[in-house]
Amino acid sequence: MAKKNFSNDLLRDLHAEPIHQLISIDEETTEISILSSDEKLTLNAYEEIIEKGLKTFIEVGNALFEIKNNKLYRESFTTFEAYCKDRWQLKRQRAYELMGAAEIVHQLSENNLSEISDKPNLLPSKESHANALAQIPITLRFQVWRSIVEESLNTGKAITAKMITEHTNLLTNIIKEVHKPVDTTDESIKENILKKIRSKVSKAKLEDISVEINGRWLIKNNLVEIWKEIRQNPNEEIGLEYRIQITLLQAEKMGIIRRI
Repeated sequence: MAKKNFSNDLLRDLHAEPIHQLISIDEETTEISILSSDEKLTLNAYEEIIEKGLKTFIEVGNALFEIKNNKLYRESFTTFEAYCKDRWQLKRQRAYELMGAAEIVHQLSENNLSEISDKPNLLPSKESHANALAQIPITLRFQVWRSIVEESLNTGKAITAKMITEHTNLLTNIIKEVHKPVDTTDESIKENILKKIRSKVSKAKLEDISVEINGRWLIKNNLVEIWKEIRQNPNEEIGLEYRIQITLLQAEKMGIIRRI
């Protein structure tokens, strides 16, 4: 199969900015060895994905990851880096950027977005989105993405990397205010901090912040069956360890909270 120099037009240009590494970049040497018939078919399938130029960066990253993880390059190359360079004219750093971006999408896919919409394809569709999300601590990443998806669905605006950054900054500022050390002996300082927090929250969109509903509270207030009706999931198991996050907008509509 002849090599195609499409990587300069697609793989390299898909994303020019660096992305946080989610995969170790330690290179290992693999002994040259014959692939089995099944492994050759698998390698051909993954290489066909890459060679076609692909529809999304996700497929490229996933294909590269599988080739690396299963050492499907070992029949002709001793390292994954050599394989990328010779087979695709792709630098090692770029290969790991693509795999890292695909991994971010995979992480988000493990969370449930069906509670805000039954529409398909609610995951990042651009590598620039994955790059922006990579700057966010993993514990906050899904929360930020969910609020962005809700804003996009409510306003009809297309999701942009700038939007992700704005949501991240808003959430980060609120968290910083909440966790800022306070001298408990000085009531005036505490009151000033609380005013700042209230000011930030009052300016935030209701869909930008989430609250947690836990099973202990639902059971204590005899709300289990009502909650199942709201969720339209009569078979949902709700015990003491049950946890789910909803936006302030959803909480306000249900009467759980009032606007601050």
